[in-house]
Amino acid sequence: MKKIVLLASLTLIFASCGRSNDNTNEIIVDPPKEVLTLPTKVSGSYGVRTIKYDGNKLLEISSSISNMTLEYTGALITKVTSYKANGEKGRTVELTYSNGNLTNVSSNGRDYNGTFSYSYPSTNVINCTEIKKFTFSGLPSYSKREITYTLNNGNIVSEEVVFYSNDKPDGKASIVYTYDDKNNAFKNILGVDKIKAFLLSEELPESITGNSNNILTMDITNISLAGVLTKYKFINNISYSANNYPIQVISKQYGANNQQQGNTITDFFEYNK
Repeated sequence: MKKIVLLASLTLIFASCGRSNDNTNEIIVDPPKEVLTLPTKVSGSYGVRTIKYDGNKLLEISSSISNMTLEYTGALITKVTSYKANGEKGRTVELTYSNGNLTNVSSNGRDYNGTFSYSYPSTNVINCTEIKKFTFSGLPSYSKREITYTLNNGNIVSEEVVFYSNDKPDGKASIVYTYDDKNNAFKNILGVDKIKAFLLSEELPESITGNSNNILTMDITNISLAGVLTKYKFINNISYSANNYPIQVISKQYGANNQQQGNTITDFFEYNK
């Protein structure tokens, strides 16, 4: 009986050794990395903008009239610098974070200096205090906006804005957005989702959004100090690629009487794949 047990044990040992030796000859091949869909050119009503990357880090957006460069710290966008066509620096924007959330932005240029302070009272709410200092008629002056952003499914769906001029109330605004269920052109750019509220401030010369989907409508209601309402709406008509990314966006603005105001704006998107 002991011999049988001994033979069985030896058989297991040799079988184990054989498998171990076989593994030493295996070649492990890493799976190919997924190539993310990224926009490389946007052309249309505002000319042609060319976009450059390092992986999915956005490095530069350039056109015939301006150039914008971005810098990262890890996965976060921490500096944006814009230049005019002649190379003159237009604006420098520096962004700081806490636990991955954008908390402060400083935006400095020749025409004004701005600060943006962000807080996060709940998962789907972002509060912002925006202050811009400038010179008006030779005197120092400043404006302030207090903004509450509401989010849903990775998209900013509304803004409630209170305006101030030199600490005096100067009206209000309410903005409501609707979205499609397709891919935002910029969704795969590293870090833009962290600064989606700041991107809506239109502080940067190039239009980038950090939302998950594409804006279909934007309804704006301005309320003056006297209580007078002014309403207008932007409507985007979007065509998509087979992968559900926008390839053409036609934007029109309408007044309260549903009459078109201003020019029709068209953008065409090209991608790396």
